[in-house]
Amino acid sequence: MKRFLVFPALALALCSTVLLAQGPTSNVNPLIGTWLQNMAKSTYSPGSPPVKEVAVRQYVAGEDGAIVAITYVMFAPEGRPLEGLPSLTAISVAKYDGKEYPQLTLAKLLTSIASHIGPEIDRTISYKAINPYSVDIVQKENGKVVSMSTRTISQDGRTLTDRYHYTNSAGEFVSNVLVFEKQL
Repeated sequence: MKRFLVFPALALALCSTVLLAQGPTSNVNPLIGTWLQNMAKSTYSPGSPPVKEVAVRQYVAGEDGAIVAITYVMFAPEGRPLEGLPSLTAISVAKYDGKEYPQLTLAKLLTSIASHIGPEIDRTISYKAINPYSVDIVQKENGKVVSMSTRTISQDGRTLTDRYHYTNSAGEFVSNVLVFEKQL
């Protein structure tokens, strides 16, 4: 009877070894990582792109499915490599469930730390997933929508495109397309 169990045990061990050697399937969110803006592929309407500045975005997996989003600007003089310290423009921790979450600037964070009280939340951001590669984003300030955008990641996971729509302080409708490349 024991010989009868040897063959199935060997088959099970062999199959387990082959399956484990393949490794786990990848369920990594394609957004996670660092993205550098490609100024040559980005468009600004109306107006021209910022001179000597390049946006960098960093996305990190948070708890319970949340994504930590950090946006900052680096100085890039006339096509030379990035240099100096980054200038933080915004940070948020949010789930992609359509609910509003606080979006903070460096000034707001530092004021909060210096005063030892929580920051006043006057700016929020919400993300609503369209599919695994696209999300609609709404930013509000004091309860009023100030920006709407759609962020899409290419199927190969190497290009992120943000299509922003908002009205600037001069009352002009702005439609910018920001293109980012994933840094490996």
